[in-house]
Amino acid sequence: MGKQRISFVLKTTAAACYLLLAAVVYRMFLRQAIRYPGRLGAYDTDLRVHIQEGRAGTGYSLMERCYALLLDTLGQNEKAIGIFLALVMTATVYLTYRLLRMLAGDCRREFLHLLAFVPVFAMPLYLGSVNPYRYLGLQSGAIWHNTTYIGMRAAAMALLLFYFPFQERYRKHVSATDFVIFTVLLVFVNMMKPNFIMCFAPAMACMLLADCITDRGRTLKQQILSGIPVLLSLCTLLYQMVYLFPEGERPEGGAAFGFSVAYILKLRTWHPVASLLQSAAFPLVVLIYNFRDLKKDRRFLMTWLIWVVGLLEYLFIHEEGARKDHGNLSWGYSFCIFLVFVVSIGWLCRNIQELWREYRSSEASSFWGWIRSAGRKWKLEAAYLLVSVVLLVWHLACGMEFFLYMLQGGTYIR
Repeated sequence: MGKQRISFVLKTTAAACYLLLAAVVYRMFLRQAIRYPGRLGAYDTDLRVHIQEGRAGTGYSLMERCYALLLDTLGQNEKAIGIFLALVMTATVYLTYRLLRMLAGDCRREFLHLLAFVPVFAMPLYLGSVNPYRYLGLQSGAIWHNTTYIGMRAAAMALLLFYFPFQERYRKHVSATDFVIFTVLLVFVNMMKPNFIMCFAPAMACMLLADCITDRGRTLKQQILSGIPVLLSLCTLLYQMVYLFPEGERPEGGAAFGFSVAYILKLRTWHPVASLLQSAAFPLVVLIYNFRDLKKDRRFLMTWLIWVVGLLEYLFIHEEGARKDHGNLSWGYSFCIFLVFVVSIGWLCRNIQELWREYRSSEASSFWGWIRSAGRKWKLEAAYLLVSVVLLVWHLACGMEFFLYMLQGGTYIR
C-alpha cells in the first residue's frame, strides 16, 4: 500500500471517528438530560441537576448557564444540550490532537488524530480483587457523568495550547496580546469549574520562582506580568464560592476546606495506594523511563508538576460541611490524570521514533534481529515500549467497557 493510500485511509478513519464520537455522545447526553429509561438504567448522572441549577440561576458554572440559555432564552429543548455537549467533546479531542502535534515530534498527523481519542476514553486498570470498582475510589480523566468537568477539561486544553509555547518565550517579552489572551483563557476555564486553577496556579508559581532564581532576578518583571493574569482570574472563584457554599450549607466556623490524610482516597477504596497506581500506570512508566526529560523539556516538567500539585490536593485537602464526602476536589486531579495521559502518549511517540531511527541507521536485515543484536540500551527501550503499549491498550479497553456501560444507561457509581 502506497503512502498516499495509507494517508487517505488514516484521514478517512479519523474523520469517521470524529463523526461517530459526536453522534454517540449526542445520543448519550440527550438521554442523560431527559433521564431516558435505558437498558441498564435511567442515565442517572449530574446533567439533570446541572440543567435545573442553570435554569434556577443557582449554578456556579458557565456550562450550567449555557443550558439555561439554550432552554429558556433560545427556547430549545434537550436536543440542543446534546448537540452542545457533543461539540464540546469533539473539540476536546481536536485540542488533544493539537497538543499531541506540539509534543510528538514528526509523528504523522493523521495518526495523531486517532491517538487523540485515547485519553478521552482511558480509564484506570480494573483489578477486581484489589479494588472492586471501575470508577469509585479510583481516579480517571475520562468522565461521562459530570458536564462541568467536561467543559473545564476542554477549556483547560485550550489554555495549555497557549501556555506551553508561552512559557518558553515569556522571559524575553510578555506582549499585551499575550497578557490579554492568557487572562481571557484563565477566566474562561475558571468559569467552567474552579478545580483546574487550584492545580495549575501553584505549579506555575513554582516555575516562575525557579526561573526568577535561575535568572538572578533579571526577569522579575516578566514573572510578575505572567502571574497577574492568574490573580485576575481568581476573581471568578470568589463569585463561585457564593453558589458552592450557600448560607444553609456553609460549614461551621466558616472554613470551606479542611486538611486530612487521604480522606477522600480511602473513602471508597480497599487499597488506596493500589488505586493510585491503577489510575496512572501507563503515564508513570513513561515518566520513569523519560525521567531525565524533566530537566530538558519545560512542557514535560510543567505537566508533571501540575500532576504532583493535583495529587497533593487530592490526598490532603477535603471540603467541609455538607459537601465533605462528595469528593469534589478530585475533579482537579481527574484533569491531571487526563493531561499526563496526553503528554505521555506524545512522549511515547517520540520514544518510538527514536528507536525506529536507530534501527533505520543500522545495517540489520530485520527489526527483531537488530533488537537481539543491539546493545542493552535499545533492548531496554524495546522492553519499555512493549510494556507501555500494553498498559495503554489495557487502560483504553477498561475505558471503552465503562463507556459502553454508561451508553446503555448504567450508573457511574460502579
